[in-house]
Amino acid sequence: MSNKGMIIRECERLNAARRVFEGRVDSASFFRRIRGDLVITGGEAGNQAMVLDLFCSCLERNDMPTIILTSHPEVMTAIQQKRNTQEIDGVMTSCVTDKNYHPFYGMSAQQILRFVCMVAEEMGYTTLIDPIMIYAAAVLNVVAAKYPVSLPAIVKLLNEDDDSISEFALQSGLSNVIADNIRANHEAGIALRRLFERLEEIFEDVYTPGSDTKYNFQSGAKGNLSGMAMYACSSNQHIFNSYLKEEIFYTLKRVPRVRIILDEMEFVDENDELMKYLIQAKRQGKVELMLVSQNIKESMHGNSELDFANVVLFQHGTSATTDDISKDLFSTYQYHVPIPVAGNTPHIFFSIKKAVHWQIQREERLRVRSQDLYAKPAILRKQSDYLAVKTTANDNVYLIPTSDFLPIVSGVPMVV
Repeated sequence: MSNKGMIIRECERLNAARRVFEGRVDSASFFRRIRGDLVITGGEAGNQAMVLDLFCSCLERNDMPTIILTSHPEVMTAIQQKRNTQEIDGVMTSCVTDKNYHPFYGMSAQQILRFVCMVAEEMGYTTLIDPIMIYAAAVLNVVAAKYPVSLPAIVKLLNEDDDSISEFALQSGLSNVIADNIRANHEAGIALRRLFERLEEIFEDVYTPGSDTKYNFQSGAKGNLSGMAMYACSSNQHIFNSYLKEEIFYTLKRVPRVRIILDEMEFVDENDELMKYLIQAKRQGKVELMLVSQNIKESMHGNSELDFANVVLFQHGTSATTDDISKDLFSTYQYHVPIPVAGNTPHIFFSIKKAVHWQIQREERLRVRSQDLYAKPAILRKQSDYLAVKTTANDNVYLIPTSDFLPIVSGVPMVV
């Protein structure tokens, strides 16, 4: 008697540990239901209507300030349109058409001096760094004597000549040493003015020179804003990301927790300060981190830490890339398959007919393979591709038709 039926049933029972099922949900409903960190990766992560759904659903929770950093101007435009039509409120946008950001506002002199040093190295002033730092420290003391230190306040003072600045230092009750450091470092003063011109260029897409708005993430989070959106691309992404790291660090000194959405954020390399800090803050529970990228491993420069509570996996450019990222996000399982094994009929010494016995063969497989996301054959109608999602609700993975999940919103294009 064949044991085929018993072996097949046992394989089905063992394979149930994969816990992958089909389901249906749209992006807006999905984003409203989930709680915790999120990663969205794959070609369709460029759908800007979906990113807009994500941002708006986070605002609806009203549980912590939400910051979105995006490289897509279309997202900024869509957020502004929703704010203008009063579909959302309590949102500030900083971008080319809304240059309201106030760089360095609320930061310490020590932090600002660090960025002066970074820009000096970028511009090749390595031999002048020491006198530049002495002159810059003196200028920051003079600014702090009358104003909150910030980029526009510093630039305003640097528009004066050295004699006027040193005279103002003495009038403000500062020591002669500070005034002397300004008068004795004329060449460094010229270089510092060029450095701050460069800093203004780095922030040019979100900042109007001379504008004293007193708005940044710190003031916005402490105020009554529920959401802050920024176009986060710069002519020097390394310095810009380092600044954002400091800004978020000090924002978390004003509020206990923030939610940060990174929409195709550019990280310079695997040691990018912003990337490393946000991953650390995520582990510490200070930041609820949501990453959106068409290839999350490439975006994070191979960073292996993809431990996210909620996952949305679309197809990538190649099956191999999809499988590679799926392994990191969903892991593997032991797949059991029945295989026939020929042998003699039991209890019979001689038989022409060989008995066929069945046994279980095991192999390691991905929980979600690239072929699981392909459209299934259908007659007379076009079938949708699939995406895979996982949430904190349980250990299941659900395969969702892409056409059900993605929103179609006029005027919000998909970026490819």
